[in-house]
Amino acid sequence: MVKKDVTTNLEFKDNWPFFERFLAGLRYLKIRKYIFSVQNPVCVDIGCGFDGRFLRSIAKHIGRGYGFDIRANERTYRNIRIINNSRFYGKLPLKDSKADCVFMLAVLEHLPMDTPLLSEAVRVLKRGGYFILTTPAPAAKPVLEFLSYRLHLISEESIREHQHYYTKNELLELMKRNGCRAVACQKFQFSFNELIVGKKE
Repeated sequence: MVKKDVTTNLEFKDNWPFFERFLAGLRYLKIRKYIFSVQNPVCVDIGCGFDGRFLRSIAKHIGRGYGFDIRANERTYRNIRIINNSRFYGKLPLKDSKADCVFMLAVLEHLPMDTPLLSEAVRVLKRGGYFILTTPAPAAKPVLEFLSYRLHLISEESIREHQHYYTKNELLELMKRNGCRAVACQKFQFSFNELIVGKKE
């Protein structure tokens, strides 16, 4: 059974925990105006998880979606294609200028700072398209470690995978270096997370 969250207009499977649904809803509210800046957008989710849960939750509102993750189970859900990109060695099997919107939601902190996925994200983005990143702010590090290592409320494995906590200036420089003009940069979720949106020049 599928339920609709009337607050965010997202659809979720019943087995999606409330807390995850709530956080996903907050992220959606922050980025939806960029996702839907064009009609029937083509969206790419880098680091989409096992089953592309976020892409699937907005499937009815987009034209096409491609999700990539090294742990993904490859399959297609209507207009959403989930791809395990472990065999592509940092490349995305998509043509240049394919997407209207590319997002990496709570993914950047897990990757090396020189990851090729950033330039790949911009390569597959159309000119004028949006590159959206969310990542924990440096202030979140002790909080996340406490919730994980002491209270066991979030995955220890996930937190141990964090390689870097980005400052606002680092995120702005990242967008500039990859050919995007930052159009939004703000903290959210009690200032523990950063949102940055770049527009491809």
